[in-house]
Amino acid sequence: MNQLEAVLKSMVQPLLDPETYSNLLTKLIIVLLYVLVAFIVVRILNKVITQFFKVNNRSAKTNRAKRSKTLITLVQNVVGYIVWFITLTTVLSKFGISVESILAGAGVVGLAIGFGAQTLVKDVITGFFIIFENQFDVGDYVSIKNNSAPIAEGTVKSIGLRSTRILSFTGELSIIPNGTMSEVTNFSVTNGVSIIDIPVSIHEKIDDVEKKMNLFLKTIPKKYDIFIEPPEVLGVDKFNSYEVMIRVAGETLPGESFGGSRILRRELKEFLQSEGIEAPMPTLVQLYQEQQNKEA
Repeated sequence: MNQLEAVLKSMVQPLLDPETYSNLLTKLIIVLLYVLVAFIVVRILNKVITQFFKVNNRSAKTNRAKRSKTLITLVQNVVGYIVWFITLTTVLSKFGISVESILAGAGVVGLAIGFGAQTLVKDVITGFFIIFENQFDVGDYVSIKNNSAPIAEGTVKSIGLRSTRILSFTGELSIIPNGTMSEVTNFSVTNGVSIIDIPVSIHEKIDDVEKKMNLFLKTIPKKYDIFIEPPEVLGVDKFNSYEVMIRVAGETLPGESFGGSRILRRELKEFLQSEGIEAPMPTLVQLYQEQQNKEA
C-alpha cells in the first residue's frame, strides 16, 4: 500500500508544482516562436526562389515560363520540407526527446520498407530527371511509350516527382508513373512540319498546278501566324490510273503541325476549286460515264 501511495505521489506531485506549469508554458512559447520563425523563413525563401527564376528567364531571354513554374513549385516544396523538418527536430529536442534515436529507428524501418518500395524510388528518380533535364514541360504535347508500347499521347497537365498527368485529345486524363516512361516524344520543343498530300486528276498538267499552288501558298503565313515560312510544294509523291498525289510541306510553330495540316487542306481545297483544277475521279466511274455518252 505504501508503495502504491509513493507511486501516485510521484505522479501527482509534479502536477501540483507551479514550476511545472511555468516550464511548460515557456516551452510552448518557444515552440510557437519556432513555428512562427519557420513560417516566415518559408515565405521569404519562396519569394526568393520565385524571383530567382524570373531573373534567370529574363537574362537568358527565354520563353520557358512553363518550365519555371514547374521548377518553382518543386524547389519551394523541397525547401519547405527541409525547413519544417529542422523546426520539428529542434522542438522535439526542447522537450527532451532524442532525435538521434528516432532517426535510427526510422532508418531501420526505412530499410525494411525500401525493399518493397523500389518502384516508388524509381518513379521519384525518374521524375527528377524529367524535370531537371527539361524533357517536357506543363503544356507540351507529348507521346509516351514503355518499351515501344504506346502508353499515352496528349497535353502535359502536371509533372510531379512520382507521376505525370497527360490529357488526351479526346479528353481522357492519364496518370502515368514516371518510372514507366522509357521513350518520350515531345512535339512542342522544336518547330513542327505540316505535311499533306493533295490529290489532283491525272489529266491535269502537273507543272502548271504546282506553280499555281506555290504562288498561292506564299500568302498562307500572312493569314495564319503559326507558319514560320510559306509552305511549298515538294512534288509528286505517287500516282495511279486516275490521280496524282502532290505533297505539300510547311514549317510551323512548335506543337502546331496538326493544326497547320488542317489549315493547308482547307485552303488548298478552296483554291483548287476556284482555279477549276479537276479533282480525281475513279477510272471505273469515268468509263461508265463515257459509255452512257456513246449510247446517247
